[in-house]
Amino acid sequence: MPAEARKREYKRLWQRVQRKMRNVHINAAGPSTVLNSEADNPRDTMPIWNPGLKNAMTGESNSDSDEMSFVNADISAVTSLQHTMAEDTENMVLDYSSSDMDREFFQNTANIDMPTENLEEELKRWINEYNIKHNAAEKLLKILRNHGHKHLPSTTKTLLKTDPVESQMVSGVECIKLGVTEQLIMCLNRYPYNYAKDITELEISLNVDGLPLFKSTGKSFWPVLCTVHLKPASTFPLTIALTEAKPKSLDFIKVISDELKMILMNGFAWGETTLNVRLRCITCDAPAKAMLKCIKQFSGYYGCDKCTQKGNWEGRITYQQVHDLTLRNDVSFREQHQPEHHHENAVSPFSNLQIDMIKSFPADYMHQCCLGVMRKMLLLWSQGKSGHRLSPAQLREVNQRLRNLRNDIPHIFARKPRSLEELERWKATEFRQFMLYTGKVVLRGILPETLYSHFMAFSVALCILVSPHLTQTHNVYAHELLTYFVEQGRHIYGKEFLVYNVHSLLHLTADATTYGSLDKCSAFAFESYLHQLKKMVRSGNHVLVQAAKRLQERSQIPIQTSEEKPIQLKHPNNVYIVSPTSCCEVLERTNSGKLLCRVFSHLTSYLYEPCDSMIYGAYVCGPSKMEIVDKTNLQGRAMILEDGHGRKVVFSLLHDLD
Repeated sequence: MPAEARKREYKRLWQRVQRKMRNVHINAAGPSTVLNSEADNPRDTMPIWNPGLKNAMTGESNSDSDEMSFVNADISAVTSLQHTMAEDTENMVLDYSSSDMDREFFQNTANIDMPTENLEEELKRWINEYNIKHNAAEKLLKILRNHGHKHLPSTTKTLLKTDPVESQMVSGVECIKLGVTEQLIMCLNRYPYNYAKDITELEISLNVDGLPLFKSTGKSFWPVLCTVHLKPASTFPLTIALTEAKPKSLDFIKVISDELKMILMNGFAWGETTLNVRLRCITCDAPAKAMLKCIKQFSGYYGCDKCTQKGNWEGRITYQQVHDLTLRNDVSFREQHQPEHHHENAVSPFSNLQIDMIKSFPADYMHQCCLGVMRKMLLLWSQGKSGHRLSPAQLREVNQRLRNLRNDIPHIFARKPRSLEELERWKATEFRQFMLYTGKVVLRGILPETLYSHFMAFSVALCILVSPHLTQTHNVYAHELLTYFVEQGRHIYGKEFLVYNVHSLLHLTADATTYGSLDKCSAFAFESYLHQLKKMVRSGNHVLVQAAKRLQERSQIPIQTSEEKPIQLKHPNNVYIVSPTSCCEVLERTNSGKLLCRVFSHLTSYLYEPCDSMIYGAYVCGPSKMEIVDKTNLQGRAMILEDGHGRKVVFSLLHDLD
């Protein structure tokens, strides 16, 4: 019998059983039984359960034996159809009655097991992943309980095991102290045991930044964030302060730094082992870094935290000296050899740690290069003085080229290119994409040659410093390019161009070399987490408690360790580097497990200024041919863009893709 026919037969027999059960119930329970005569659905007219009916269904009553024999026969037929239908599909869900009576009857007669395996865990993950409000989740729990899932709790707090949370006052600042050791243990417990059991040392990074919560008030979070560098990395707060403005007291951070000092010295106990902890760096933007180190802001005359140069006033503080800089070090900082650089009677809460107070606070290329220098140049080209500003026709051409690239940008980029008309709304990842990749294509032939060469020095240097391999092999050349960029910037755009962000490029190579690449000490991961933290606050009441409870709930969700990423087969995500002179587009998998690819084996250099573009992975595609390629030959991700002259240009993806 076809599956659809069996479904119809099942429904017919089910309704027949119900009609006969009503007759049995009336005979067994007597005339006092009340039926719903107005019900439209015969399943809705099932009577209230009583012992007489139970005996009738189980065949224990001697009355109405003839009627019960027909009922039992129909029940057997229904059960037989259920088993047959279950064989047709594993995921079939039968349409039980909406009343408790129907469910109990069905389970007692047909012994159907409802698919509730791991339902609670799935609900927890769903609520946390999509940031579902508690009242909406409780409504869903009520619906599920009404439809047979009585084992589920009735409230979201019980499901998520949310404990009460209280804030505390530290030197007049309201905060939630989560604790360093507690958070590290909680983080490790989220990883699979087989992965975490072999860990002997944790490497962590810290970040402190302000997070405005509402447009209508000045309330802001000031969390101390920690990233544990495992695979995948995990970010979480150690403490969160709530202020109406920039915090005047850093005692809430001092509490964390004191505990961190003991952990860095002695480690912490996790199970039966003691894990060592190493602090990689403390990554902040320039204002937060000055606040934490208790030094003058970047806009002050002695605002550079890397060298002792005194700034010059050119309508704003600028740093005109490019060569022979006197660098700061840990000793000169702690002994305050340049008092003008420090605030009087103020000591950094991190000065009690055994760290280098200069090298442990690297320049953050997200704020200083992407949101700083790259944004500044784009504003000069689109809205600046007439000598540097592009014409309306040129801007339209740049915007059209950016829009034409949208379909060629892989999904690993969070955002597709937008036109310069929306420049004020660009995010840091969009500036990074333009700085490293798309800017080379869309500006070529439109931006004046002098400005384009100047931009290319900056772009190529950053391409080198975001790549761990190129940072090791070409860091000296990257520093030369950045020095040239700063010097030429003064001649092209004027003395006012050498503001703090531009000056910091002179110190960027040293930080990239110290940490392996700029992505190893950037704030991208922290900024992404701040966005998640803000979404945990849903109203203006008890915002700290709200965030702490959401964090508590999310801490129970396991972290999936990194697995081998699948090979992508669809454009634009299927481009891979095969060798230094070839790349491919993966089209499909063969039966033998290998890959059918369109291979471009004659790659040539895209640019020769300021250096051969093959050094940083920019090529022009030549002819292609179909080949079978083993997946072990794929060396890295790439993308293919069309420039304004109809050529296909391949860019190796250099920045951290995790």
